[in-house]
Amino acid sequence: MTTNNFHQAIFLRRSPKEVLCISKDNTYHVYDLQIAVKAFSVYLSMSDITKIAISTDDAYLFLVAFSACIYAKKEVILLGSMHIDLSKENEYFQGLITEHDYKDAKIPCFNIKELIKGIPLRSIDEIPAVNHDAVITKKPDPNTKISFFTSGSTGKSKKIEKTIGQLENDIFHLDDLTRKLDEHKDLIFMSSVSPCHLYGLTFRVLLPLLRSFVFDTRFFKYHEELCDNGADKKVVFVSSPAILKKIDNSLKSPKIIFTLSAGASLATQSAKEYYQWSSCPVTEIYGSTETNFIGYRESKGEDNMYTPFKGVTFTKNNDAIYLNSPLLNEPFLLDDNIIFEDDKFIVKSRKDKVVKLSENRVSLTQIEQLSCQIDSIDDAVAMPIEKNRRTHVGVVLATKIADKLNKDDAFRHDFVKAYKDKLKEKLIAIAIPRYIRFVNEMPVNSMGKKVVNELKEMFK
Repeated sequence: MTTNNFHQAIFLRRSPKEVLCISKDNTYHVYDLQIAVKAFSVYLSMSDITKIAISTDDAYLFLVAFSACIYAKKEVILLGSMHIDLSKENEYFQGLITEHDYKDAKIPCFNIKELIKGIPLRSIDEIPAVNHDAVITKKPDPNTKISFFTSGSTGKSKKIEKTIGQLENDIFHLDDLTRKLDEHKDLIFMSSVSPCHLYGLTFRVLLPLLRSFVFDTRFFKYHEELCDNGADKKVVFVSSPAILKKIDNSLKSPKIIFTLSAGASLATQSAKEYYQWSSCPVTEIYGSTETNFIGYRESKGEDNMYTPFKGVTFTKNNDAIYLNSPLLNEPFLLDDNIIFEDDKFIVKSRKDKVVKLSENRVSLTQIEQLSCQIDSIDDAVAMPIEKNRRTHVGVVLATKIADKLNKDDAFRHDFVKAYKDKLKEKLIAIAIPRYIRFVNEMPVNSMGKKVVNELKEMFK
């Protein structure tokens, strides 16, 4: 396992004059990246800090920070959607690279935007054909760690460690899926996901870097931005279900060549509407931070089956399903219920989320399913809530009458009583939610996932 391709993509294989990425106002060339990475890695090498978190949605700033950390032999911490209180020291990292100033932070914070401001961008005529000055000759250590944090189904964050060598292997594991992109010239990657998740890092940053595609540095939160900035371009859209399901059909779609989605499943109707709008099917990636990429399917609005990536197989042991993947060191027990048909598969649902309350096993999944069967409730997330040294069930309910429930005490009282009475028909007393919150729509992160830690904040 080496990081030869990562190193070559930055310093050896590509011409310094080659366009790397663009933003609203700037064009960045490979030369700009080389200079910034070398300068910032030298700067970081002088620090005793060994674990550095990166928090920025700008893909160019992220790539500079990420690469500099790798060359400076610093462990990279990617927090994803996890919130960290910078007013105190924490156990996860000793410094933070960001594009903002945190004056009250108790740890060193490096403003990457300000630090590289002193490195002017060159015009194409000012860039040498061969870079003799700003080259790092020593390849990075393939075992340099990158740590991700996922939000667990019950709200407890989980740290998952990978290496830069493993991430590089991930890219080439996806070759069958992305090889057809080479048929197109002048592609540009545009994205609505953060590079601080595995999916965003892989498809928004590392894939275009290693495959020499141009990417837009911006984080597109709205379709208007995508349509305005993608006009007259061939676009690869790296997105999530949260964005794809909110397509505004009144907007004119850019020429989208390839659409990727991951993080959560995309509803069939949403996939159909997106295809009708863009004339581009959605390629959904099935996997997780723990498992890496397991399979993919292309959808125009049908319930298609997933095709496993090269080398991926499954082993069944009674009700347990184990994943065997060339990207994993050992078989992995999956949390999903999967149905197989020949060499393809369908993901039916996640397995039960169970917590123990007062010596009783309580199914959070059952609470959510029963809640969603009640008229006017569109979605539900159940979780354990600790108060006064006791743990009870809390539930966030998405409903179109949330505003009235939150304003009218009498209406809320009657609704909650009817809701609990309905659950009592199927649940033991300890499983009846004690704490209930109402929202118009379930909040999700940029990956389209419900972030339990953020939902728990609603109970404070």
